Amino acid sequence: MIFNNPIFSNWYTDTVDIYRVVAVSHGNLDRQERQKVNVAPVPCRIYHTEKGGPNMTNTGARERSSEKLGCDLSVDIQAGDELLIVRGGNLGYEGRQERYFAGSPVQYYDPVGGALTGLQHKEVGLLMDNVIGR
Repeated sequence: MIFNNPIFSNWYTDTVDIYRVVAVSHGNLDRQERQKVNVAPVPCRIYHTEKGGPNMTNTGARERSSEKLGCDLSVDIQAGDELLIVRGGNLGYEGRQERYFAGSPVQYYDPVGGALTGLQHKEVGLLMDNVIGR
């Protein structure tokens, strides 16, 4: 269960929608499409942010950051998934979605099966690399 320790029960303040590239057949043609993996927004939390300022070039500007996402162990996230995250989404805020790509997930298990602390979770490194536009 997600942080079943009552002290941490409201720790997942954000929500994420997960998109994955899958092979799709259309007649005799196979192609790859991004498809949504989850049915409802998944509770999560963004932490350990490393946001830099915009990088200006002759042709435009881009922003880049690396952050970490914490979520329940049962969440199906794989390296390369596209993640659309709403900060404060699990608290009822309807902010702008931020687009990230997932690194390889790491599972952290409670040493006594989650019976004591309830802190077992999955951690995913995130990358944002977007062109800044209007």
